[in-house]
Amino acid sequence: MPHSYEHILVDRQDGIVTLTLNHPENLNAMSPEMGDEVTDLVRVLKDDQRARVLILTGAGRAFCAGGAKGNLQSRTAGVNTEPPKTFYKRFLTLRQLEIPTIAAINGPAVGAGFCVALACDMRVAAANARMGLNFVRLGIHPGMAGTYTTPRIVGMAKACEVIFTGRLYSGEEAFAMGLVNRVVPQEQVVAEAMTLAREIAANAPIAVRLAKRSLYKGDADMLEAAIDLESEYQAFTWTTEDAKEGITAMTEKRTPKFRGK
Repeated sequence: MPHSYEHILVDRQDGIVTLTLNHPENLNAMSPEMGDEVTDLVRVLKDDQRARVLILTGAGRAFCAGGAKGNLQSRTAGVNTEPPKTFYKRFLTLRQLEIPTIAAINGPAVGAGFCVALACDMRVAAANARMGLNFVRLGIHPGMAGTYTTPRIVGMAKACEVIFTGRLYSGEEAFAMGLVNRVVPQEQVVAEAMTLAREIAANAPIAVRLAKRSLYKGDADMLEAAIDLESEYQAFTWTTEDAKEGITAMTEKRTPKFRGK
């Protein structure tokens, strides 16, 4: 297990590994550097037979606010930035883990930030947390495999509602829709995730790992195809006037006026 990182925190208790996104000053917004550290931790855990469950959470009052605002503004300004597919894959390496993963959604989880929670096997959410896939409200196509994971979690009709409206849901609403497994008061989120993790970790680790492999059989190829398609469509929407308007409106904290151009 590595000793320290700059952008994430890593803790281990009795085979339960807690990965904390550690940029509370900007609501743990994602950056390539943070993604590199997530990727490195996944590489380490793949070879660690002592690890039995991973919990993903955020430092401070948020889980993850999605992509950093500066990166979004750069894209709509036509600046040559990293392809979305490369960026997303750093965080989606979590899907490669053989051990179960639990997202402890302690606060806002928005856009790509909620997508990475959806990429985990299970989710425990704070009742007052706000979460959702707000991509279309910014004028861009969803990314981070959101169009793949969401219908597999809640079914197609509810996934359509989540993605087409771009709404943010409370933890209670998300639980009612089936987006999260459990909902508890904010101060109990990590403890509840730890309780679930301990219950899983007490079971036979080989059997649990193989059960996860069975549940996700064939997943890797379909996930890869979904990321390819999302990246293509998202790259196109970044070039539209609607995307420029959406990001500008977000920055100016006003309602966007989309024109379909």
